[in-house]
Amino acid sequence: MKKLVWMGSLFYLLMGFIKVTVASILTVLLPLYDRVYTDAGALIFIEFGASIFGMLIQPWLANRMSKKTMLHIGAWGVAASYLLIAFLPPWPLLLAGFAVAGFLGGIIESVIAAVILEGLQSNAAIAMSRLEVAFGVGSLLLPLAIGVLIAGGHWSCALFGIAAYCAFLSLFVRFARFGDAEPLFRPARKADSELPNAVPAGAASSGPVGAVVAAAATSHPSARDKRVRRAPGAFMLPAFVLLFFLYGATDIGLVNYLPSLMLETGMADAVNAPISVTVFWAAMIAGRMVAGYEAEKLGYRRYLFIHWTGMILLLALFAINRNPAVGYVLIVLLGLTLSGLYVVTLVYAKKLMPRNIARNTSILMAGCAIGGGLFSVTAGRMLDTLPPSYVQWMMAGIALLSLLTYVVYAKEREAAPSAEWARAQA
Repeated sequence: MKKLVWMGSLFYLLMGFIKVTVASILTVLLPLYDRVYTDAGALIFIEFGASIFGMLIQPWLANRMSKKTMLHIGAWGVAASYLLIAFLPPWPLLLAGFAVAGFLGGIIESVIAAVILEGLQSNAAIAMSRLEVAFGVGSLLLPLAIGVLIAGGHWSCALFGIAAYCAFLSLFVRFARFGDAEPLFRPARKADSELPNAVPAGAASSGPVGAVVAAAATSHPSARDKRVRRAPGAFMLPAFVLLFFLYGATDIGLVNYLPSLMLETGMADAVNAPISVTVFWAAMIAGRMVAGYEAEKLGYRRYLFIHWTGMILLLALFAINRNPAVGYVLIVLLGLTLSGLYVVTLVYAKKLMPRNIARNTSILMAGCAIGGGLFSVTAGRMLDTLPPSYVQWMMAGIALLSLLTYVVYAKEREAAPSAEWARAQA
């Protein structure tokens, strides 16, 4: 399974590159195309929407083709898109290039997450945290590399480098062998019959096949007790979708607007404000190196409660503080606190919902992306008309909603089984 984690880390490094490419080259693209920030917003929105669509369609594709095929198509498609972007095509083709890269990146990200969560029965949080470390490294290194290349007038070399890296990833998948994990890459219907602990065939489908299988299973005479055991989780997926939506709003919004908040609150000037993102990502990477071990030691529920509570307190202090030194200390602490929330919540969801892992993973990841996108739009408009503290307190409020959602859900999870069982026996 180590090779599986290595493969996932290599692909998540690419995901880190993709997520920050637009922001990294935006200052170069806009003057070259004589565009304004409204056009930049459209570019980000198109890539963002395409990424969500890729995440959501991945389970449907997984029932029809192997995951290795999807990774090959994704890698070569991203490579072609980045080559197109590097040659500065007309603006409509540039938008199409970023849309294709976002769409295929969404597929790749959800494929890797599903394979890791399905393949690792233990220490999944540790494995996922390693993937997130690779993602953070990519998000940290690419802006620095492009910044250096922009100074020399060779920024497009970074895009050529990413295209070459995509070709390497495809070759790696082509020649790598993963032993007992090979069935994980086969189409879902075929893999289900070969994995001893797999979910029933078609269960990963988000379409009519999954519904038919579920209906057939629940109509079986022996399904009554199974319905009782599953009843407490009727609202489980919506609760986790809401958690990921709220987390995405906090995390993605914080990353996008951290320099602006530091600048508008007087904690940094225009030159030093961008450093805040570097500091935040460095803390995130450091935290992700130990997040999996911490979660396994404390237990997922306790880990999540502690870190969500810490996030609320730190965001509240960040909204109150105006001292630059304290501000950077809070940024470091926020990076450490948020570092493991995404992966640990994803693994916890997999533990509580062992069925439909591929479908659920894609839905949760899409929920996170939607939350981040909607918050980014809202926060941008607020910063144009309101003091920055309003955005800071909104983030703290969203973090509080996250904790309340988690706590209320946890209580329902504990109380519901006994009530359902009592009604079933009546």
